[in-house]
Amino acid sequence: MNAPAVYPTGKQTIGGAVETIPGTAVAPTFSMPVTKFEWNDKPSWLSDMAGRGVMGNDAFAIIQGVKIGELTIEGPAYLDTFGYWLGNLFGDVTATGTTQAPTGTLAAAVTVLGATSVSSSVSIPNGTQIQIDVGNLAEIVTTSGAPTGVGPYAIPVPALSKLHASGVAITAIQSTGFQHAFSLMNSGAGRGMAANSCQPSTLTLTQYYGPAAGSGARQFVNVVFTEITLKWNAETELLTYSAKAIAWASTIPGSSPAPVYTSAIPIASWRAALGLAGPATGGTQVVTAENGEYTFKRTAKPRFTAQGSQNPYFIPRGGLTAEWKTAFIAADESPLLYMENNTQPQYQFVLSNGLAGANLLGLQVDMQQAAFTEAKANQGTEVVGWDCTGKTVFNTTNAGYSGGLSPAKVTLTNSVTPGSYV
Repeated sequence: MNAPAVYPTGKQTIGGAVETIPGTAVAPTFSMPVTKFEWNDKPSWLSDMAGRGVMGNDAFAIIQGVKIGELTIEGPAYLDTFGYWLGNLFGDVTATGTTQAPTGTLAAAVTVLGATSVSSSVSIPNGTQIQIDVGNLAEIVTTSGAPTGVGPYAIPVPALSKLHASGVAITAIQSTGFQHAFSLMNSGAGRGMAANSCQPSTLTLTQYYGPAAGSGARQFVNVVFTEITLKWNAETELLTYSAKAIAWASTIPGSSPAPVYTSAIPIASWRAALGLAGPATGGTQVVTAENGEYTFKRTAKPRFTAQGSQNPYFIPRGGLTAEWKTAFIAADESPLLYMENNTQPQYQFVLSNGLAGANLLGLQVDMQQAAFTEAKANQGTEVVGWDCTGKTVFNTTNAGYSGGLSPAKVTLTNSVTPGSYV
């Protein structure tokens, strides 16, 4: 008797990639260790209930309708690959770096999206990673040819995605320690989208799990995240997350690429700092926070059309909301007064692994207006505490390059190449 086929859950692997065209599968470019990756292919069912002279109420035919895939993912937040989830949910991503020589200014404005040359006050060698502009206007590219001219210099670059004014900074940057800021996309578009769609890019996710014929894998395309919750507890937890997404129903890919995992490791929550009514430093740092959650939800509804396919025509995103929870030791009544007075202070959460250079990893959550909607006194432990929940208010401070308003901004610090997340 042959042994039955079994497939250990410990052998599963998860890979992903940003899609160039939504719904067109892409081979994995990154791997994501997870503690949970659950999926459910959900066809709709159409019943033929037309009577046939039979004393019954069951269907005379059950016909498969359209299909959708649902995903639930959990795990530690690896602060390099985690940016793919954030980029998919928020859409607006701006990277900045640490400047080094040579530094100069743009001698002429960039007035056309897709420009492949810039005019610089300084000569910059071919293959140099440079940052043009600062803040939300910043753009990082690697020069793609030798400079020409005697000053100003024409510097070949890949097609630019932003416009830049004359006189802004253009500088070489270090190859590590980038800051990737994620905000709500309010204009522009992700890959393969119409220019006015305000839609983030989509992902292909591939899971090796065993039973699938041939490759042993299942692949999900047009993945759209609808919820991400970051969680921390200074005493007991790493920084972790849980997430939900929808996609086209799974298919079996021709092969399952070998995973290549990040060298990053998760970060213990005790390393964090929290600020209220200001940054998480100096006089506005609060040292009594014990745990917290930050939940970002986005509506998304698959739209089906008569196109000869059970898959959606596309999965448009709607609005983004942000909510939070934090438990404090009650050193005073500040959390209660924030709620009673509806003060809505700035809220900043900062977490870093404390390393430097290529090994530096960090996360920062900024909510410029954090409304305390509940501040409940917790008197069931050794000391009095405050269990607080809240919502965020849309504001311009947390907005990105696409402008408008955003309820929050999440920033990752790592050495992932700028532009990878979108």
